[in-house]
Amino acid sequence: MSETNPIYLESSETATQAKLISELASLPPKPPRSKLEPHRELIRDLRRKGRTYREISKLFADCLGLMVAHSTLHSFVKVRARHRKQVQFELPAPEIVSTSSSVSKPIAALKQKPSAPQTGRPRFVFRENEPLTLKHPEISHE
Repeated sequence: MSETNPIYLESSETATQAKLISELASLPPKPPRSKLEPHRELIRDLRRKGRTYREISKLFADCLGLMVAHSTLHSFVKVRARHRKQVQFELPAPEIVSTSSSVSKPIAALKQKPSAPQTGRPRFVFRENEPLTLKHPEISHE
């Protein structure tokens, strides 16, 4: 029964991986799959000038003999669109507006004014079969 040397396995795996990487790097680039790829800049320019996908499709059929549906053009442009970065904007810091003395005096007076005295009577009375009612301190419904 023979045992395999783990060091030998590691070195052969590394050599295999290196060979595979070099082979993959030497592969020629794949040709474009879309028949519209050679016309990408033309399509982009026509869209910038406000041409619709239907107009571009008709133009391609008439001038280039290239039959393409407007929905195909739309998909082609959508897939290759240069996505804009999501702009994160911050709200400006709230400006502290200095209050004029004409406004601050009445506010200070309201803060100094004592609140209405609390009476022992509740303002709202709950009765199960009746709606809530507001009891006025000067008028008694009882």
